[in-house]
Amino acid sequence: MADKQFDCLLQHSRKFFIEDKIINYIDETGDYMETTFFISKNTSVTSKQMENEVIGHACEILQRDILTVVTDTRKTNEIELGLLDEKNKTDAFHILFVSPDKVKVCAETPLGLMYGILEISHKILDVQPFWYFMDIPPIKKPFIEWTDFDLKLTDFTTDYRGWFVNDELLLDQWEDNGSNEYVWERIYETLLRLGGNVIIPGTDKNSHRYRQSAQAMGLIYTHHHAEPLGAEMFARRYPGLKASYEEHFELFQELWKKALHEQKGTKVIYTLGFRGQGDCPFWAEDLDRQWSAAEKAAVINEIVHLQYHMVKEVDPHAVCSMNIYGEMTELFNLGLLELPDDVIEIWADNGYGKMVSRRQENHDPRDEVLTNTSKPNQSRGIYYHVAFHDLQASNFLTILPNSPEFVSRELMAVREVKMDKFVLVNTGNIKPHILFLQEIANFWRANYQFRTNQEIISEHVTQYYQNQQEEIQAVYEDYFEAVIRYGTHDDQTAGDEFACYLIRKIIQSWLKQETKIPRIEWLTGDNKIKEQVTEIFSMVREKIAAWENLLLRCQQITLSLQDKHAQNARFFNDIYLSVAVQCKTLKALLHLLDAYQMLDREEMVFVFVKVSDALEEIHQLIQILKENPSDTWYDFYENDGYTNLTLTKEMIKSLLSYIRIIGDGPDQDQWERKYIMDPTESRVMLLSNTKKALTDEKLARKIRVGLSEELKKY
Repeated sequence: MADKQFDCLLQHSRKFFIEDKIINYIDETGDYMETTFFISKNTSVTSKQMENEVIGHACEILQRDILTVVTDTRKTNEIELGLLDEKNKTDAFHILFVSPDKVKVCAETPLGLMYGILEISHKILDVQPFWYFMDIPPIKKPFIEWTDFDLKLTDFTTDYRGWFVNDELLLDQWEDNGSNEYVWERIYETLLRLGGNVIIPGTDKNSHRYRQSAQAMGLIYTHHHAEPLGAEMFARRYPGLKASYEEHFELFQELWKKALHEQKGTKVIYTLGFRGQGDCPFWAEDLDRQWSAAEKAAVINEIVHLQYHMVKEVDPHAVCSMNIYGEMTELFNLGLLELPDDVIEIWADNGYGKMVSRRQENHDPRDEVLTNTSKPNQSRGIYYHVAFHDLQASNFLTILPNSPEFVSRELMAVREVKMDKFVLVNTGNIKPHILFLQEIANFWRANYQFRTNQEIISEHVTQYYQNQQEEIQAVYEDYFEAVIRYGTHDDQTAGDEFACYLIRKIIQSWLKQETKIPRIEWLTGDNKIKEQVTEIFSMVREKIAAWENLLLRCQQITLSLQDKHAQNARFFNDIYLSVAVQCKTLKALLHLLDAYQMLDREEMVFVFVKVSDALEEIHQLIQILKENPSDTWYDFYENDGYTNLTLTKEMIKSLLSYIRIIGDGPDQDQWERKYIMDPTESRVMLLSNTKKALTDEKLARKIRVGLSEELKKY
């Protein structure tokens, strides 16, 4: 409840203008009051409701930012946060100048107060939304003269605005300020600064581990589409049982009841639905039965209505949603899904930013999403990817391969069909995806309009770089032109998983002497391995010069920014790393494909050297990552378990050893004698050898020198 002075000022104060400037307030008694509030180190952030966790965190954040920005002391004063006792619970906030000694921030909800202090932090203290992930320290000032108190909550079209911090391998193993919890708190803060209000804080165990800390910052908790109601996975709780609802419906229901009990009384959007235990259709695990579409839908409908009634018994006003994702799209299009009227439908893109159903393995139906019709007045939203993991062509370490303009156009199409009540973004590990996360946060706003590549990239570059802006913008724009395009659709572009996935698949097929590379029909059709290799080789070779040019330009920009350490570190992690990963892994893939095409030659040494070239590219890339100039983020990419550069390197090394074993004679010494040793020495056999054999990598490097002219022919 606001105090009497605050109520009086809120209801009766009025602004007077002299020479177009607000100079003071006049209260009921007619007394003039100064309207400048000096923020200094003596400014404290307080609240009479500090027992509320959200308000407590809000006070801590603003106090931290004040002490970070200002350097001098002035008269002691305070910024006080207070909840209004109103029935209409909106997250809007109001800021009122009470006196030079006090400013009041009021709202009807704790989240409204959080938004209020973050607006002060941004507009008055100049702290940027992505200050943490982009390493942007605020500009220090002796003190701040605050005179404009007319700050308002952004007008949002999207009611529920959130992130799914998914495939969070890099974040999961990384610490800052001595803890992983500190990193997650900065994730919540960043989302809130952008105007977000919903989060899935990680996958599986992480989402459960961080639920309470996310809610303590004011965020609404929701669930992974594979974890209905946020319940523990059946296979984790009952590892020895078949995850069949028909066989074990009571056990499933107990898990759901337990989850509802744990979340009762907290801010939750309950996700309804039923999928398998590995983010796959439930029927994919039941190999003993052939399921018709109607049978699949019947199970899902029964479960969804049961879950819905279970939720409403716990909280009659609870918001529920259901993901029409993957296999659900087909069932919906067949008219087989029956959802309760007030459940929000969440429709997904295909993982690459296109609003069609996703490809799973080689099955790519591309069912339309935006043209689907629902019940009249049905609330609808989207689950949209800026990062994705499918071990085919998705992006994990790098930025989305489809352009910002492509994304902007797709988002506008979403708005046109009113599918934007709920927008949940798969953020991956956040740091590589700032450009797109900012643009989607812009989309949450009512005034969003379609924007071009140049507009989006220019805004990003201008905000984060003071030097080399034209060169950095050109790198960004050319990045999206350089990506591999492997299909007829505009969204069929290759992220960083593409090259490493193919390298590992090719090596496996090579060593197993298979007639085709399995599970890449989505890329090459049903061809034999030689045709597959030829097709991929042609696809990659067409773009490799563009990537080499981009990498060279990034290296030149880095040299220019070396005396601007903060900008250099930002540039490295913002776009240079994406270029380096794409360029080096694609070059490694090209060398490997080249090597395979040489297998028909009599002399295996050429194959050996080409595989060594592939190994060298990955080695150089790993070294580039180790030389990350950021003092904070230098080790952020170490837990790269998806693109997995280290596994890729080890598999290439295994192939290199294999080729030497089968090609370098019975004692693995013939190539050294033929291509490296002096002929007079190699023919003398009084001693079989005088030193240990060279390692594979050393041998390949020395041979490469002697065969440099012949290798140029290939």
